Amino acid sequence: MKRKARTILGSVVLMGVIVLSFSLSKAEEVKTFEVKAQNYNFIPARITVNKGDKVIIKAIAVDKVHGLGIKAFNVNKRLPKGEWVGIEFTADKEGKFTIRCTKFCGWKHFWMKGKLIIK
Repeated sequence: MKRKARTILGSVVLMGVIVLSFSLSKAEEVKTFEVKAQNYNFIPARITVNKGDKVIIKAIAVDKVHGLGIKAFNVNKRLPKGEWVGIEFTADKEGKFTIRCTKFCGWKHFWMKGKLIIK
């Protein structure tokens, strides 16, 4: 009887270890990017992450006030000149998404775009 109980307990522990290791391998990764907004551009202009990743963007406007918006993830942050702003979200859907300046910044404002790619 003791032997059977140990066998069952060992099997339960082994299953727990297998499930735990599978869960950890599927855990989200944290991807951090520094983005500069200046001269009607986002630098870098393209950010690529995997579905499920937690995305952290540290953004700064270098030359004047800008904004950073990603509509699909309900992101819309004002970027005061010279001030770092933190943006966090989970990349929970695949696709290509436009990053836009959300604060009118001059005559090329409507062309100030970047791209978020989620694989």
